[in-house]
Amino acid sequence: MNPEHRSAGDSDSSGVKSWMVEFTVQDNGREQRHLTLIRAEDIHNVHSQLLKELKHSYQDRDRVDVTVHRIEPVSTYTDALLFEGIYSP
Repeated sequence: MNPEHRSAGDSDSSGVKSWMVEFTVQDNGREQRHLTLIRAEDIHNVHSQLLKELKHSYQDRDRVDVTVHRIEPVSTYTDALLFEGIYSP
């Protein structure tokens, strides 16, 4: 997928924010897992944008089955203690 690149927590005055969408596509017996970022105001716009991405990515297919595992707004809050001692520069 080709999401528009912006900082994870960016939101402008119109209320647009980043949403993380994790889903699986089954196509001709083949299963592919996807993770994408979608910029949208609310969950209804997320669904619309995801449908557009799927239509663009699988435009030559008659049918694909999609299972959405997770849709959630991206937060810039990170608990640094979760990563303490795990990663080092």
